[in-house]
This record gives sequence, C-alpha cells and structure tokens, in this order.
Amino acid sequence: MHTMMHTIIKDPKLNGWEYGMLRSFERAIQDETAAVIEEIPEYFLGNKYIHHFGQGMTRGKYRKYFPRQPWAPQGDTAWYILMGPENYRLDLYKDWDRNLKTKILYLYDTFPSQYSLIKRLCSKGTWDILITSFNDAVDDLQKITGRQWHCIEQAADKHLFTSAAYDKKIIHFSSYGRRYSVLHEVVKEFCEKKGLYYDYTTHDGLHPVVDSSELYKQYAWHLKHSLFTFSWPVELTNPVRSGHLRPITCRWFEAMAAGTIILGKKPENDIFKNWLNEDLVTELDPTADKKSLLYTLDQIWESREKLYEKAQIISKKEPGISWNERVRKIISIIESSRKNKD
Repeated sequence: MHTMMHTIIKDPKLNGWEYGMLRSFERAIQDETAAVIEEIPEYFLGNKYIHHFGQGMTRGKYRKYFPRQPWAPQGDTAWYILMGPENYRLDLYKDWDRNLKTKILYLYDTFPSQYSLIKRLCSKGTWDILITSFNDAVDDLQKITGRQWHCIEQAADKHLFTSAAYDKKIIHFSSYGRRYSVLHEVVKEFCEKKGLYYDYTTHDGLHPVVDSSELYKQYAWHLKHSLFTFSWPVELTNPVRSGHLRPITCRWFEAMAAGTIILGKKPENDIFKNWLNEDLVTELDPTADKKSLLYTLDQIWESREKLYEKAQIISKKEPGISWNERVRKIISIIESSRKNKD
C-alpha cells in the first residue's frame, strides 16, 4: 500500500497509434498507486502559434520568450511519461512543480539525435528521477546531463496482450510499423498463392479519428490473433535514428505476451535475452533474393504448429513483462531515493 498521493501529468494533445503504449503505462501507474490525473491545460496562446516552435525544432530555442502560463498541480509524487523529449510542454507553464515533492520523468526514446534537447531539459534539478527505456543510453545521458539516470525497460499491457488459441489465430501473417518493402511484396505474393491473409499497416497515424487507447486496443487484437508477425530492430530499418544504440522497443514485449510467432531479427543488444528470450525470434534475411525468401516462408509455414507451441511456452515463462511490473520497479527507486534523502 502506497499512502503517498501520486499524480500523473497527462498531455491530452498526445494522440495517435504510437501513444497507446503511453496510455497503457499511465493506466498501470493508476492500478499500482491510485494516482490522479492532472491534464496539462490548453496553453493560452493556443496551438496556432506554439506548434511552429516545437521542442527540437529550429525555432524551438525561442520558446523561452513565450509567456509562461500559471498551473500548479497537486501531489506528493508526479509522473510525466513521454515518448520523446519533443513532447515536453511543461516549459510553457510556471509553478507546475511548486506543490510536487518527487518528480519522475520517463522517456521511451532517447536517441543520439535527441541528446542536445535532453541536455537542455534535464540538466537542471527540476526532475528528481530520470528514466530512459534504452539501457545502452544511460551512460551517455549521465555524461551529457550530469544527472543520474535509470533504465526501466518497455513492456506490454497485460490486459490487452494475451495469447489466443491456435484456431483463433485467424490472421496468418502481420506486419505493423517498420518493414522492408521488397520482403513485404514477397509476403503478399506468398499469401496470395497460399490463400492466406496478410494484415499490415495501411495508414500513417497522423490523422486519427479515435483516441490513442482505441487505436492501441485494435492493434492489440490484431497482434493477438496473428499467427506470425514481422518485427525488425531500429538499427536495421532506421540506422540514422538509432545511431550507436540498439533499442529494445515495445513490439517485442507485446508480441511475446500475445504468444505470436515473431519473424525478423532481434536487436543486437545483449540485454534482449535477459528481458525477453534468446529464442523469441525466428530470424530471416530480408535482403535475400525472392526465390530464397519464398522458400524460407514456405518452410516456416510448414513448421507453424511447432513454432506456435514454442511461442506459447516462451510467453508463459516470462510473466514479468507488464507495465504494472515496471511501475513497481520505479516505486522501488522512489522509495530508495527517499531513504537516501532522509
């Protein structure tokens, strides 16, 4: 039982498919702490002007000249969860931290291209606890900010990502997010010849007509009912963005929790086998020629029942991959931090 009053600083402007995992994290914080939600209010100059001066943009350096709007949320412990530092909006408000005793900032993405912005936002003593989901970025972040950073890995929503029975896996192959265009066309051809269904991302997510939680719930249903899903590490699909980092993102935890067979390549990160499972991914080379890829897909399809059973065993062996478990880890960090202060 945690008697401290917990507050989640929520930005209602963050909407779209990619923010569904953020909302799941916030719900897990509520589950574990009975936290209240404090929504960041509409900035009084409106989005008409400020969106031209976003964090990380060339004009972002002029944000410091914008008048700061008063806003003072209440709470002993405040959580601010962001996909990346570009989402940071608290610099537009004054007194937001006046009534908050312990302040936690969690960033999913801390890529090298974001380091300069992170340095500007996190070098001061505003935040008591700084957390990244990238284990191999911790040393970099500590050097550039002069502050201690923790790594708490990403996770899956335990309510949404559960395994479906073999005969309920009605989507034969799926691909959501990053993909290889040549392989994608080969998979389409393979499924058409076999009379199989291949489900894949068909929208950019920039203009959602429902909120991020609904989008995420639909994505989870599709992944849960996929027999196979393709997943690729950032360093292969976007090496410029990943730089020297080898991120382990939500998609791996989600697919494992869903008992879905993962095809692709796992990140070149030694921690992967500790957080997930060394045998989680059935690897294939997306740059192989078409004939080889068709042959590989055929072999994989013939082994589907055996691979399904393997995915189920792995899924059941790894219970600690939920956001609730991550929140409990952070609570331990909070408690340790308070003891050190005392």
